[in-house]
Amino acid sequence: MTKEEILNILREAGDYVSGEALAEKLGISRAAVWKHIHTLIKEGYGVDIAQGKGYKLISLPDKLYPSEVRYGLQTKLLGRKVIHLNSTGSTNVVARQVAERGVEEGTVVIAETQSRGKGRLGRKWITKPGGLWMSVILKPAIDPMHAPSITLLAAVSVTKALRGAGLEAVIKWPNDVLVNGKKICGILTEMSAETDIVNFIILGIGVNVNNDVPLETATTMKAELGREIDRVKFTQSLLETLEEDYLAFKDKGFTPILWSWRRYSDTLGRPVEVTYQDEVITGLAQDVDEDGSLLVKTGDGSIRKIVSGDCKHLRGARKI
Repeated sequence: MTKEEILNILREAGDYVSGEALAEKLGISRAAVWKHIHTLIKEGYGVDIAQGKGYKLISLPDKLYPSEVRYGLQTKLLGRKVIHLNSTGSTNVVARQVAERGVEEGTVVIAETQSRGKGRLGRKWITKPGGLWMSVILKPAIDPMHAPSITLLAAVSVTKALRGAGLEAVIKWPNDVLVNGKKICGILTEMSAETDIVNFIILGIGVNVNNDVPLETATTMKAELGREIDRVKFTQSLLETLEEDYLAFKDKGFTPILWSWRRYSDTLGRPVEVTYQDEVITGLAQDVDEDGSLLVKTGDGSIRKIVSGDCKHLRGARKI
C-alpha cells in the first residue's frame, strides 16, 4: 500500500515532493521511498527526479493497475480490491480460484491480455492489449435458478456505460452488446452453487476499447468515436454503473432491470433464428421473461420459451 500512497501523494501534489517529506509523512526511510519510486518507474509511471527538489509525477502508464482503478472510484463494493495481471489464460478462471479461497464480494480480476479467454457456448474470445478484460466476483443471496438474471443485468450496465461514453449501444439477446450492428462487448457468467443457494457468481466482461479487432464483424470504442479512450475512466464508469444496478437488483428484484433490458434490446420485435441444442427455432422475438428466457412466436402461432442459445437477427429485418 505504501507504493500506492506515494503515488497518490505525487498525483495530488502536482509538483515536486522531497524524499524527506515523503518519508516523514509515511513513517518510512528515504531509502524505502526510493525503492518504491523505482518500482513505479519500472511499472511505467513517468517520475522526474530532480536533485534538491525530489520527485514529480509527469505521466501515467496505459495500464489498469489497482492503484489507477481505485483512485477516484465511486463505489462501496465493486473494485475495492483489484487483482491485476499483465497476462493470464482467463480472468474467469483466476476469479474462480480466488473466490474459492473466500475473497470478499466485489473483487475484480483484470488482465491486459488473455490467452484462453472464454465466450459463450465454448467459443474462444480473442483478447488483445488495449481492451477491458475483467471478471467480477458477486455473492448474491439468490436461488441458483435466478442466476441468469445477473447476465442480463450486466448487459444493461455495459450498455449504460457505453451510452455514457457517447455510443448508441444496444443489446442482442442474451448478452452481446452491439454498436452499429457490430459486437463491442461479450459477457460470460459462471456460478458455484448448492441446491438452493448461490455461493458466488463470476461475471466476466470483455469490452473492445482501444484494441484491434476484425472490423467486419466487431467494433471498438476507439473505432466508433475516432479517438483513444481513457481505459481507466471507462473501467471506473462501468464498475460504478454495475454496482448501482446490482444493488438495485438486490433491493428491488429483477423487474426494474428487465424493463431496462427491454428498452435497450435490439432483438425484441425482430424476426430471429435461434439455435437451441440441436434445434433451430425461427420466429418473431416477442419478449424476455423474468428468468431471462427469450419468447419467440413461431410460424404456427405458438410461443417458444428459449432458455439459452445462439440468436441470429435475420437479414433485412427491422426492429418494430
